[in-house]
Amino acid sequence: MILSRRLDYMARKFSIFFLAMLLALSLTACGNEKGSDVSEEQNGNSFSTANEDSNQAAVTTQYTVGDIVLADGSIVKAESLTALDSGNAPVAVIAGFQDNGATFGVGVHRSDQPLPWALDNTVGYGAKFAETVCTQNTDKTFGGDTDGSDNWSAMCAAGSGGTAIAENNYPAFHFANTYAETYGLTDDYASGWFLPSIAELSTVYENREAINSALAKIYELDHSAAMNGLTTNWYWSSSQADSADDYAWFVHFFNGYAGECPKNFTNVHVIAIRDF
Repeated sequence: MILSRRLDYMARKFSIFFLAMLLALSLTACGNEKGSDVSEEQNGNSFSTANEDSNQAAVTTQYTVGDIVLADGSIVKAESLTALDSGNAPVAVIAGFQDNGATFGVGVHRSDQPLPWALDNTVGYGAKFAETVCTQNTDKTFGGDTDGSDNWSAMCAAGSGGTAIAENNYPAFHFANTYAETYGLTDDYASGWFLPSIAELSTVYENREAINSALAKIYELDHSAAMNGLTTNWYWSSSQADSADDYAWFVHFFNGYAGECPKNFTNVHVIAIRDF
């Protein structure tokens, strides 16, 4: 009996010793693993690269088409929007992504009425703004200048005459240029609004369902806070047509048709977009 108890006691001591050794080895391994991470980060090797990749992924996936951007820069999903704060109103709905991964959103208001791209008695009506020309590759893709953010600057630099009084000569551009002022946007969103290129406008059309859902939710809460969807209007792009100097690109949101029409055409509405 005594021998049996001693054997049990020795077995328990050995078990405790064995577990302690395992614990020590585990702690040592953890310590080495942490030290390895620090070393790799300091040396800018795989850990740092992986970290940078993670950050890049976070930036890329920060926005989703249909997200609502509020005045303070925060994002809210349409299904989570239950009330509007007049001090932090919706300013845009995320509409798509550029080829370089940049995000752009569409303003929550459109022009109250159709506006011409340029009036027929202006120099710009028949001028060719070469830096804004887009060509259609397929029904949904375009080549040439697909970034509309600098199209107005390119037109002004071309010295077309009358660009200084855009309200009279280029009503569609004037709406986009004064979008923030018209709708009382301040701080970060007081500037940066522009008339989309035909490529950007086509992306808005392709993503219209998610955009319309967000706009409808805002409109439901306050009819004056947003348009009730993009509807089936024609919308101007800022892109010069490649077929004729007095034509510009538009998209018909009834069926997504992208076409060219005279710059003085008066049946086309305007939306403004902005990079985020």
